[in-house]
Order: sequence, then structure tokens, then C-alpha cells
Amino acid sequence: MTSERAVYVEHTPWPGWVRAIFWGVIVLVCFALVAGWDTTLPPIARVPLAGLVAGAAVGLHKLVGGLTVRVQETGLLLHLGSVPIIRRRVPFEEIRSTESVRYHPVVEFGGWGVRGRGKRKAWTARGDRAVALELTGGRQLLVGSDHPQRLEGRIRSALADRRKLARPTAGPAADTEADGAR
Repeated sequence: MTSERAVYVEHTPWPGWVRAIFWGVIVLVCFALVAGWDTTLPPIARVPLAGLVAGAAVGLHKLVGGLTVRVQETGLLLHLGSVPIIRRRVPFEEIRSTESVRYHPVVEFGGWGVRGRGKRKAWTARGDRAVALELTGGRQLLVGSDHPQRLEGRIRSALADRRKLARPTAGPAADTEADGAR
């Protein structure tokens, strides 16, 4: 991951019902292992195997459990879960416009997660609200958010700060050069 400073971080977790199903299945599997559902498994191996299943579930949740958006100094970093392994970087130079929108994730993208084809993609974890980013080359990226207006404002603010830094400023040295040219 880049060591670039984040000016804003937003995490959108999975919906409660998804977390309940995920952890419910893990608890049932672990209970079945410990209780002896598989009679061919020696009793001494049941608890360590249940621990392995629980550990794998925690790792999976850290890997894909929700969406984290980091507004950084030079662009956006999107990643699933709390560990930025599955990620996408969007440099500010590629962003042409931003807009808070409501959309239909199931109809438009077939659900939540990293979805889409061609020039229209979405990174979402839940809900029907996002920030639509119009990118160079006619591409569109929807970034899911529980607070899309706030996220859009932070992106716009970071874009404005970046553009201010990129513009040459007229200072005393520029004034002196202009006076000398007359």
C-alpha cells in the first residue's frame, strides 16, 4: 500500500443481515466440527480444525468485508475489507466530474461488490447510494457510500486543493519579472 497520507477515510461495512448469515454459518460449521458431526474425524483434531475454520473466516472478512475509500493527496484508493489487497487506485487526473447518486445495484450490476463491465463499473458494499465518478475516456465508476454527499464533498475539496497546487501562482517574483519586461 502507498504511504500517501489520507485526508479522508470512509468504511462501508456489509449489511447486518449479510454479517449475520456469514458468522452464523461459521458458528454452525465450527459447532458441527466440535460436536462430532463428522465421525471419521478423530476427536483430537476437531477443535483445531474448528479454530482453523474460524481463523479462515476472520481472514476472509478482513479481505472482503465491506468497502474502504481513502481520499488521498493524489487520488482515491478503494479497497475491499480492512486489508488493502483487493484495491483500485483512481488518480485525480482521471476524474472529470463527481455526483452523488442513487442507483439500482441488483438491476444495474447484479449486486454489490466489485462489479461491472466495459466503461461502467461499481465498487460497493451495500445500499443504493454512491458517488458517480466520470473518468477520462468516457468511463464511469460508482463508489458506494453510506454518506455520498460527504464523500463527494471530500473528493471535490481534494480535487480543488490539487488543482490549486498545480496552478502557477503570481507572487512577488512574478511581479518583479513583469516590471522588468516593461
